[in-house]
Amino acid sequence: MSVFDERVLGAPLRRKYDVAVIGGGITGVQVARHAAGRGLRTLLVEREDYGSGTSAATTKAIHGGLRYLEQYDFGVVAESVSERHYLGLAAPHLVQPRSFLLTAYDWSSPPAPVLGAGVALYEAMALGRNIGMPKDVRSPRFRWIGKKKLLNQVPWLDPEGLVGAWRHDDTLNIHPERLLLAILNTFVADGGTAVNHAEVTGLLGRPGERIRGIQVRDGITGMTEKIEATVTVNAAGPWVAEVLGDLAEDAGVRVKQAKGVHLFTRDLGNRDAVYVRGRNGRHIVVNPWEGRTLVGPTDTPAESTETTVADINLLRETLDSVSVRPLVRADVQDTIVGVRPLIDDGNDTYTSSRRFDIRDHGPNGLPGLFTVSGGKWTTGRKMGEKVMDTVIEASAQHLPPTRVFDSRHLDLSTSFGDYDTVAAAFSAAAARVPEAGLPRDTRVHLARLYGTAHEKVLALVAGDRTLTARLGGSADIAAQAVYAVTEESARTLADVLDRRLTVGTLGLVDAPVVEQVATLIAPLLGWSEERRQAEVDAYLAAQRGRVEVLDEAFRG
Repeated sequence: MSVFDERVLGAPLRRKYDVAVIGGGITGVQVARHAAGRGLRTLLVEREDYGSGTSAATTKAIHGGLRYLEQYDFGVVAESVSERHYLGLAAPHLVQPRSFLLTAYDWSSPPAPVLGAGVALYEAMALGRNIGMPKDVRSPRFRWIGKKKLLNQVPWLDPEGLVGAWRHDDTLNIHPERLLLAILNTFVADGGTAVNHAEVTGLLGRPGERIRGIQVRDGITGMTEKIEATVTVNAAGPWVAEVLGDLAEDAGVRVKQAKGVHLFTRDLGNRDAVYVRGRNGRHIVVNPWEGRTLVGPTDTPAESTETTVADINLLRETLDSVSVRPLVRADVQDTIVGVRPLIDDGNDTYTSSRRFDIRDHGPNGLPGLFTVSGGKWTTGRKMGEKVMDTVIEASAQHLPPTRVFDSRHLDLSTSFGDYDTVAAAFSAAAARVPEAGLPRDTRVHLARLYGTAHEKVLALVAGDRTLTARLGGSADIAAQAVYAVTEESARTLADVLDRRLTVGTLGLVDAPVVEQVATLIAPLLGWSEERRQAEVDAYLAAQRGRVEVLDEAFRG
C-alpha cells in the first residue's frame, strides 16, 4: 500500500510507470494527458495542489497574444489562435468569447492605423475561429469604435488625446481552476494517475546513468516513497531548476521567473475587456469578471513570489495614466499573483518570448530525463503534444509501442458534447436529478463548473438536504465542499476555497464562510479541532497579509 493511496486520482498507484510527470500546472497536466492518450502508463505528481501556482493566477483569458505581434513573434500568435479555438471546442461551458478594446491615444505608439493593421492580421490568423462552435459563443469580426461611443462603454478612460479603440474578440477563461481540473479529469479517464501534495525530493539516478524515476515526499504526512519511471518529465514551471537540485547545472536548464500581479477591484464599469498601454509604455488588461474587475498583469522579474508595494504601484501608475480619476484604496479588494516560467533568451521578462522549450537531458549525461520550460495557458495542449512526440522519439527503445492520439477535436471527459448552443446544454443539465430540489441558477452554476460531473454534486444534495446551504454571498453550496474532498483530492482549506469552489476566487473570503467550510470538511479529512482551527487561522492570516500590503501601497 502506498503512502499516497488515500488521495490518488485515477488508477491505483503503481511501483513503476512508463512516464512520471512532475508539476500539476497547465503544462504538467497537458503533458500527462498526452502521455496517457498515447497509451503510456503515466503518473502526475504535484508539490502543492493542482493549479495552485501560476495556472490559477491569470487575467482569465485564453488569448492569441496580440501583443506578441509587436515583438514579431508570429509563430506564437498563429499557434495561440489555433489552440484557443481547440480549447473553445473542447470546453465551451468554461471558455467563451470576450470582446477586447484595444485603445489608441494620439500619443500611442504604435498609432491607431498601425494598431488596426495588427488587429486585421491577428483576425486573419484566426479566420476559422467560429467553425464548429455553438451558436451562442461565436465571435464577430473586428471593428473600430470611435471616441464618443468608447467613452460611453468605458467611463473611466481619460478623454484627453483619446482617439478610439479597435474591438476584437479573444476568449474568457471563466474559471481557470475548474478548467485545469477538467483537463486533469480527462487524463485520469484515459487511465492516468495523479497525486497532489507530493513533493519530488530527488531523482533516482545520477549523472552518467539513466534517470529511473523519482523520490517523493508526502506533504501531508512527511513520509517518502520511491517510484520508478522509464521517462521522467520535469514540468514544474518556474521551479524546474529547483526540482533538478544539484543536477540543474549538468542539465543546462536556464529559466527566468516573471511575476504577474493583478489587482482585484470593484466593478469599474466596462463590460468588455480593455487592453491599454499606459504612458509608462506598459500594457495592462482591465477585464470585467464575475461582477468585479481584474487589472494587470505586471510581468516583471520575480524577486519574490508575493505581491509587493512596488507591484501595486506599477499597476496604479499604468492605469492612472489613462484614467479620468486615480484608483483609490476603496476600489481595490484584493491582489492575485503568479510566477511564470520564461525561456532565458536574453530579453527582459516583459519582452521575452512565450515560446516553450523541450530539453532532452540525455546529451548532458542524464538519459530518461526531460525538462519543459516557457509556454502559457493557451498553448498548453500543443505543448503537451510536442513534448510527448519528443519524448517518444528519443526514448523509443525504452518505451512500449504507442498509439496515435490527436486531441485537437476531442471533448474533455466532463464536457456536454454537441449542443446547438451552450444555453441548451445548461437547460438540459438543469433538468437532471430533480429530487435535488435546487433552483435553476444554482444548477447552471454547478453545470458550468463541473460539466457532466455536476450530477454527482446533485446526488450529494439529494441524499442530504443540509448540503444545499449557500456559502456566503457566492453561488457555491455546501455540497461542493464535500465533493472537493471526497472526489477531487482537496486536502487543505485553501484547496477547497480557492481551487474547487469559486468563493475563494472572488476576493477576500469572510471569516464566517471560512469557518463554515472548515467545519464541513474537517470530519471528512479526520482533522482534530486544533488542526481545523490552524487551517482557518492560516487562511485568514494570508488574507490579512495581502490587505496590509494594499494598505501600505495606498498610504504612500
